[in-house]
Amino acid sequence: MKKITLLVSFLLVVFAGIAQDIHYSQFYASPLTLNPALTGINSCNYRVGVMYRSQWSSVSADPYTTPSISFDINNVLQRIVKTGTLSLGALVLNDKAGAGDLSNLTVAGSIAYQRPLSASRRLNLSIGIQPGYVQKKVDFSKLTFENQFNGQTFDPTLSSQENFEDKFGYFDLNAGAYLTYDFGKKSSVFVGGSIFHIIPPKETFLNSADNKLGMRIVGHGGVKIGVTDKLDIIPQVLYMSQSKATEINLGLSLQYFINPDVALIIGAYDRLGDAIIGMAAVEFKRVRLGFSYDVNTS
Repeated sequence: MKKITLLVSFLLVVFAGIAQDIHYSQFYASPLTLNPALTGINSCNYRVGVMYRSQWSSVSADPYTTPSISFDINNVLQRIVKTGTLSLGALVLNDKAGAGDLSNLTVAGSIAYQRPLSASRRLNLSIGIQPGYVQKKVDFSKLTFENQFNGQTFDPTLSSQENFEDKFGYFDLNAGAYLTYDFGKKSSVFVGGSIFHIIPPKETFLNSADNKLGMRIVGHGGVKIGVTDKLDIIPQVLYMSQSKATEINLGLSLQYFINPDVALIIGAYDRLGDAIIGMAAVEFKRVRLGFSYDVNTS
């Protein structure tokens, strides 16, 4: 049973990791993994974002971890781009999962073009593309296979007799669009859509397999409602679909400005059929620190 469990666990990690992209509970705080068109969509000239996720630490000695860092800047090439705004961004992500250190290193750049669609500049459109390179690998020295057991003893010097490649890489391409409409001094509605893996890449550790990573379709939107000069309510919804997996995430956050430099944010989201997500954050002079925790309901 131990041998079977080890093998099945390994296969689940490998093939589940291949089947779906990583995704953050705080999707709204990681714009470049949500939609390339969000590049440069912020109230500053530039933005730096750092994310870290730890998952399944209660059921595994090797929890899944997903750190990432992103940077984007708006209004570049002003002398060349006379109409609208051009924005550039970059993203580095390194997901690591399980005892075999199944890793996903993604390096991507993004470019987006924004322009108003109305004379009042209330209606605005952004379109973006995101080329990148992905490398995935597994440390097979940390895994055990049936052929490495000599009776009741594990012998790591024995060959696993498995026909695996320990790493592979591929070019990736994503694209998206984002539309906003300002209907008040502090109120707006926003909606976006994106497609990841427009050219489905071959993704497999097995030499004889021809597995393709399916496209990920993303739809997201929400409303920012300025209730008072100090209080904003922001309901949001996220829909994602990839291969046979779907996810719907909806909820809202409250943002309260203690003064023009300090804001407190609290919120709750429901990843339908899976988890309730509580979040809290504090913002000081455009620097925001946030935390969230998923309580499983599935």
